[in-house]
Amino acid sequence: MAKNFSTIAAEIISAVGGEQNIHSLVHCATRLRFVLKDPQKADKTGITHISGVISLVESGGQFQVVIGNNVAKVYAEILNIADIKTDCDSTCAQPNRLNRAIDFISSVFTPLIGIMVASGLVKGTTATLSLIGLLDMQSGAAKLLNTTGDAFFYFLPLALAFTAATKLKANPFLALGIAASLVYPGMVEATAGGQTLKLLGINFPLMNYTYSVIPVLIAVFLQSYVQRFFENILHEAIRSFLAPTFTLLLIVPLSFMLIGPLGAGIGYALAFSVDWMYVTSPLLTGLIMGGIWQILVIFGIHWSIVPIMINNLAISGYDILIPIVTGAGVLGQVGAAMGVFARTRRNELKTTAASASLSGLFGITEPIIYGITLRFKKPFIFGCIAGAVGGGIIGVGATKAFAFSFGGLLGFPTMIGNDSNVWAYALGMGVAFVLSFMLTYLFGYRDDEKNNLTENKIQRENSPLYYTLASPLSGKIYPLRSLSDPMFSSQALGKGIAILPDEGELRSPVKGVVSSVFGTGHAINIIADEGMEILIHIGIDTVQLNGKHFESFVKSGDPVEIGTLLAKFDQEAIKRAGFSLITPLIITNSEDYLDLIATDKTHIEQGQPLMKIIVN
Repeated sequence: MAKNFSTIAAEIISAVGGEQNIHSLVHCATRLRFVLKDPQKADKTGITHISGVISLVESGGQFQVVIGNNVAKVYAEILNIADIKTDCDSTCAQPNRLNRAIDFISSVFTPLIGIMVASGLVKGTTATLSLIGLLDMQSGAAKLLNTTGDAFFYFLPLALAFTAATKLKANPFLALGIAASLVYPGMVEATAGGQTLKLLGINFPLMNYTYSVIPVLIAVFLQSYVQRFFENILHEAIRSFLAPTFTLLLIVPLSFMLIGPLGAGIGYALAFSVDWMYVTSPLLTGLIMGGIWQILVIFGIHWSIVPIMINNLAISGYDILIPIVTGAGVLGQVGAAMGVFARTRRNELKTTAASASLSGLFGITEPIIYGITLRFKKPFIFGCIAGAVGGGIIGVGATKAFAFSFGGLLGFPTMIGNDSNVWAYALGMGVAFVLSFMLTYLFGYRDDEKNNLTENKIQRENSPLYYTLASPLSGKIYPLRSLSDPMFSSQALGKGIAILPDEGELRSPVKGVVSSVFGTGHAINIIADEGMEILIHIGIDTVQLNGKHFESFVKSGDPVEIGTLLAKFDQEAIKRAGFSLITPLIITNSEDYLDLIATDKTHIEQGQPLMKIIVN
């Protein structure tokens, strides 16, 4: 690669506002997940220019930098370079409750994904070897493999306690002590023997908290408040040992008397809800979850469902969502990417599609989504449709997962067990792959599609090789993919370019007709005489201004020439309102053209050539 990981790490730290602006950092399979003290200090447009960065997503209160398969190496280099503090002062941005909940869940589970997948694969492989007669389950090797695959999940409350306490800025070792009490062998044996715990004259039922998720999270959440309470009221001479002592003496009994049963009840309720949904309609469950999963991945919201899956594994011993979303949902996107691979003649795009598809086969879809399918819009849609169809097959087939996995090909061993139809898993994935491949190949992508051009496009026998668009603004040029708004940066609306304007006048880039002017005046659509359909959107999220600071000079149906004044806007007022003025120019029917080539200038004047639209 052109740059080493140390250089990439240094550039990312600088782009997010320096190490002093980093509140916390974790990583998942493909993303660096920052929580920034002040997100406004981050260079959102510049960060996607960094070599090795695929995309940027802001979701769940996190600043997510999509790296791909090298994320762990970049993460390690960042930790080597920066002294990242975990404290957050009063200037730290406070996300809403939903974002805080998603941030908490992802921060707790993300560090554990690797070991959970590894343990799941060991469990699945052991079951597979036993099924085909290559492993005697009474042998020493089988016992060792079972221990290797099952031990982490057995003591999962300890791992969750540590990551939850770290996120909540509580004492993680005190949290380990609380979690250890819940899975203490003597209490586990007493639970198995049907014994009760008599406290204050009341017999409390004992429950098994091995493999559990929710009870320990509630306990650590309460610990974070109780611990701080004692630290605030105790003298510093005795605080260091009495605060943990009092916290332990209060939280552990409460965990057995109230928190544990309450958390277990919530866990059983969640497991029952999923089972009810599945029993009511396996087909509908598969269709919905298989279809929407990759949409959730785009926004990082899928992490909020992971605890439900793990809870189901703990309560029921299996989960029905994992096969659907990590099988059909994943292979739908892989098939779409391979459809683009088979259809395109561009070597660079073929390389990207092939490498992204390889990751997808092992359950990692972000490189496919951001590099291929969402970029060209239709392949992503077809991938979701195929994922829904494949998910329906897996749902009806009653495939169960007995361990957590990323899915794809690696998911097969985890689906083998009693009453699990692994063949439905294979069929669902196969259908999702083939269907999305065929839809994308036939209808989803063209390098030079010529049969579906708009009626307004002038077709001449000696038509030019390209059309030229003039710049509608004077200002600094940015790639569309560098924008913070995923609707533009993903190129879901079409290809184009963005300009940060020097002045508050927008002029027509082509000769044509105004097809629409948004009522708020912040966006205009133009159809060029040559057939290009152009959307110009002044600023990001400026629709929220409800027309303030914008003045339109054209209306729908008006003819325009190159340079015709379209709108004026008050730059300073818009900036004071907290909105970015960077202005995307989108060719919404860019799929009708062979390519779009932007100027190589970094700054442009209004009326100068901005881009070439390659026709043939």
